[in-house]
Amino acid sequence: MKRFSMVSLGCPKNLVDSEYICERFVQAGYTLVPGAEDADLVVINTCAFLTSAVEESITALLEAVDSGREVICAGCLVSRYGRELLHEMPEIVLFAGPGTYEGIVEAYEQGAGILEPVFEGVVKRAFTSNPHSAYVKVSEGCSNRCGYCLIPSIRGPLVSKPPEEVLEECRILAGQGVVEVILVAQDLGNYGTDLGMTDGLARLLDMVSTVEGLEWIRLMYVHPASLSGAVVEHLGKNPKVCPYIDMPIQHVSDRVLEAMGRKGGAHAVRRAFDLLGSASPEVWVRTSLMVGHPGEDDEAFEELERFVASGRVHHLGVFVYSPEEGTRSASLRGRPARAVAARRRRRIMGIQQEVSKKRLKNMVGGEIPVLVEGPHPETDLLASGRAAFQAPEVDGMVVITEGDARPGTIVAVQVTRAWEYDLVGRIVRVVTG
Repeated sequence: MKRFSMVSLGCPKNLVDSEYICERFVQAGYTLVPGAEDADLVVINTCAFLTSAVEESITALLEAVDSGREVICAGCLVSRYGRELLHEMPEIVLFAGPGTYEGIVEAYEQGAGILEPVFEGVVKRAFTSNPHSAYVKVSEGCSNRCGYCLIPSIRGPLVSKPPEEVLEECRILAGQGVVEVILVAQDLGNYGTDLGMTDGLARLLDMVSTVEGLEWIRLMYVHPASLSGAVVEHLGKNPKVCPYIDMPIQHVSDRVLEAMGRKGGAHAVRRAFDLLGSASPEVWVRTSLMVGHPGEDDEAFEELERFVASGRVHHLGVFVYSPEEGTRSASLRGRPARAVAARRRRRIMGIQQEVSKKRLKNMVGGEIPVLVEGPHPETDLLASGRAAFQAPEVDGMVVITEGDARPGTIVAVQVTRAWEYDLVGRIVRVVTG
């Protein structure tokens, strides 16, 4: 049978879809190979959230086509541009929108050309590209309709995966050796509202916490307006739920948040941080900020500077606003010049770097639990892992200089040194595995 390779662009939610696509092809008898150079077919799961993501996706597609291999385009690019792609990129053998991946193999083999997006469910898979840590998508789409965001039109409204299916998926993954599951969604805090559930995320955490073999449960992408006290209680007291939350707030200025159309505005942000501040032990917060949105004047940016400097956020990413065609924000006036927004981004990242450096320096001499991931990416002489307050790829790592433990093991590490975003330490004992 044909050999295929997978290219997954964009966010972890897209990665879950990519893993499901891989599972469908493997089950059909195809062989998954790591690189396109060894493949007959290249499947590219695209992102189209921003213009820059669209450009990256198109570049990847054209490079794959130029290599002489058959190419399938899946994902958000199909949702955003639809049948227009059939005319613009006739070399692509199949365009498959979100929600169609159950039939992607049959459509490819039958020469269907395009599968229009379907916003009815959430993929559930057993295959994961990481043997010890896996993203589990618990819902699809979003119903918040922020003014700058295309997700509702690209991915549809909120559709939650039934809790029994989430639980089954987690059990399957744990049975394969996964010790950390990362619950992801575009709007994780509103999980289950479309199913008539009250405090659905907290109830889901009750269920997933019972899965034997899982040691860490991590939460990513909780809107501040949907954070509940019951979820915060899990973050502080449930030994399996990492004291960590990815909560994109975008800004703190009420005027800017109102222009963005963010549900709850600045009040929701303040309330969320007050809730998290009541948790014990401390909950580490990752957030995403956006600079340069219409309405962000000097006063609003200075308010954002003060908030970041206060150290209430432990990890953050900063994005320069991109006016996307079809969004409400694109029609607004009062947008700072892009050069100004770029300077503001550098300013925020500089402030946060100092906040992170100081916080991590205070950890030297103490012990932290670390999930061992394997050799350091730059040398086999060292190992690397992540603490409970570090999500994959975005939050730094723990460099292990002494001690041995197999990947997938959770160990106690004594911190011996701190950098801006990474820690260095030695294994003092094995905790699990």
